[in-house]
Amino acid sequence: MLLVKKPQSYHAFSANTYIVASDGECAIIDPAVPYCEELISGKLKYIFLTHAHFDHMLDINSWASKTGAPVLVSEGDADKLSDGNLNCYTLFSGRNNGYYGKYQTVREGDTFALGSETLRVLELSGHTSGSIALLSEGMSFVGDTVFAGGGFGRWDLPTGDLNALKKSIGRICELDGDTVLYSGHGESTTVQKYIEEFKRQRFI
Repeated sequence: MLLVKKPQSYHAFSANTYIVASDGECAIIDPAVPYCEELISGKLKYIFLTHAHFDHMLDINSWASKTGAPVLVSEGDADKLSDGNLNCYTLFSGRNNGYYGKYQTVREGDTFALGSETLRVLELSGHTSGSIALLSEGMSFVGDTVFAGGGFGRWDLPTGDLNALKKSIGRICELDGDTVLYSGHGESTTVQKYIEEFKRQRFI
């Protein structure tokens, strides 16, 4: 099973960054904290984005430039990387900013070896057109699709879609009940707990 670290975020939007490791290899998911060598153990193999909203890639440049690891984003969100309107940089800061470096695209079912473990891509459109989760044994990194407490991501931002989001929430709820859900904001939860909390909320 992957070892998971969640460095403390110092940004106002408090997006979660996760560093996952196995057998001397590691990956960073949603790099919203500055590069720090002490945070990684072994070789940094991948830089993943669960979606291309600015708050989840605030410090992507420091990680990409210091490590040379490939930046991986879904095909559906690649166009948002350098577009301040689509990645919401302009909306929330008034600046047209983004990530302008090299990247590789991923799609449903792609797998990535990390030490003795594997990360698999699950497409979860709705919060954005190209939101994804990364699945591994007993855990899933779900970005802003769902949150602990029965919550879920906004669909009123560029390329958001409520109907697609409902389907993506359903896909997450079909995972094994003990699966730990690591969200893009807030604390972690499990699939079973999330289902119970979501039913109580009755938001959508």
